Amino acid sequence: MNKPEQADGFFKLWVAACGKRHTILLPDWSNAPVFTAHVFSNPNSIIEAIARDLKLRCYCGYYSIDAILFKEPDDLVPGIPEGTTWVRRIRIAFEHENYFDSGLFQEVSHLLITDCDLRVLVSYPNNEDDLNYQLVYLHSIIAGTDRSDQIADNEAFLFIVGWCDVKKGIIDWRGYVYERTGWRKL
Repeated sequence: MNKPEQADGFFKLWVAACGKRHTILLPDWSNAPVFTAHVFSNPNSIIEAIARDLKLRCYCGYYSIDAILFKEPDDLVPGIPEGTTWVRRIRIAFEHENYFDSGLFQEVSHLLITDCDLRVLVSYPNNEDDLNYQLVYLHSIIAGTDRSDQIADNEAFLFIVGWCDVKKGIIDWRGYVYERTGWRKL
């Protein structure tokens, strides 16, 4: 996957993986611990499925990053003890935050200080006003870094938001890619 295509590709894989799990995600949407398990730790989790599709390996909880995706064996530190995971390159750093109003700036900050090809943040806004506020605020955080042009040129920051109408049985995903002048909706 070329860098300028990586955000769009990841988003499509996210939507497809969640679509395949629609019937199990829908009833667990409001139960954060259970929903998060679908993302990370259940057998055939969403992030594991995406890693497989990208022909990458997933490791959850690497230096407090929710998940990293890397290429094995290329990105592993050579000569490490068996059964350990130490990487010298991160292809994708992934953060998942169930609570939209709990400080997304922390997740963005964490992703910005991580050297990787693509940074992905997934969260769940309460309404359009909250989303619009966060889009402006989070953009200002990224724009204030010395690597903001590089992030924009490489489409290296993807913000995914999920909406759910349990009564109607609908889960809607939106993807936003960081650009110099704002977010481009996928």
